[in-house]
Amino acid sequence: MSLTQEQIEKLSKNLSKINVNSWKIANDINGILDYIELLNEVDTTWVIPTVSVIETENILREDFETNKNISRADLLACSNQKIIADQIAISNIMK
Repeated sequence: MSLTQEQIEKLSKNLSKINVNSWKIANDINGILDYIELLNEVDTTWVIPTVSVIETENILREDFETNKNISRADLLACSNQKIIADQIAISNIMK
C-alpha cells in the first residue's frame, strides 16, 4: 500500500500541519506503510494479545465498609473548615 502525492497533500491539509513541498515526506510515509504491511504478514496465530510486556498484579487493598452508622454531624466535625448550613465552607478560589 502506498499513497500518492495528492493523498499526502490532502492528509497534510486536513489532519496536520506538515509541509509537503518535497517527495521526501511521501517516501517516508510510504516506507512506514510498507513496513506495516510487512508486519501484517507475520503469523501471530499463537501469540496471546498483551497490553504490557511485564506481568503485573494489583497491589491495592480491597475496599470495605468500616462503619455504616456515622452521622453527618460526626463527619462534619472532622473538618477544620468552617461549617455553614451543614456544609463545609471553603475560601473563594477565584481571588
